[in-house]
Amino acid sequence: MPSLRDIQSAFVEALFGGKDDWLSNHILAGEMAPGARLDLYRNNVLHNYREALRAVYPVIERLVGEEFFRHAARRYGLACPSTSGDIQDYGRSFPEFLATLPGAHELPYLRDTARLEWLVHEAFHAAEHGALNLAALAAVPAQRYPDLHFALHPSCRLLASHYPVHRIWEANQPARGVAEGVDLRLGGVNLLVWRRRFEVEMAPLPAPAYALLQALARGAALGGACEAAFAAGDGFDVGQALRAWVLDGVVARFDS
Repeated sequence: MPSLRDIQSAFVEALFGGKDDWLSNHILAGEMAPGARLDLYRNNVLHNYREALRAVYPVIERLVGEEFFRHAARRYGLACPSTSGDIQDYGRSFPEFLATLPGAHELPYLRDTARLEWLVHEAFHAAEHGALNLAALAAVPAQRYPDLHFALHPSCRLLASHYPVHRIWEANQPARGVAEGVDLRLGGVNLLVWRRRFEVEMAPLPAPAYALLQALARGAALGGACEAAFAAGDGFDVGQALRAWVLDGVVARFDS
């Protein structure tokens, strides 16, 4: 007699492409055949997966069309079942999966646009954090500033793309009637994505600003982050940028 664990494992395997034969012998007979019952569960699971992806990737669905998106979502659901009890975690690897599908090479910006949609999703659901303590920062002697570590708001995400994905994202919002074409010759973009109150915002960044935030996000002290910024380009005002990011809630904490 197989254990409950064996039957449950076989059930999961059958849902995602495994053989049904062995499991069918352990399904009670009824009005529906065992295979039909499994198909019912399988279709419900894949439907829920697809709806979760549609909620996160509406721009991608608009770019590729409903039929292609349904096909991609089904293939992704079978290949990459959820491993989390939170449906909001589902779809993280969808951008990379999209790039492997036949025909995806015709839209070279598809993966990065999907990556942007996932970052918007993450930013929206990220934890909240209070504002940076300006009084405590003002009490730090100026000579110690290079050794300070500034932490970004938990919602902050950074994305570098060879394509103008922010414009593609804006032009293909579901609320828009007819999508406007985006000239790929506009070139790439470095993006900051974050949530301010209840709205997710994004801002294109010059190379030095992106390098600074990237270094801070990786845990570098301010001095090292400034070196990375200056190496990425000239004419960047670190003080002005930090003040703006503090006001916008991008920089949320510092540690000495």
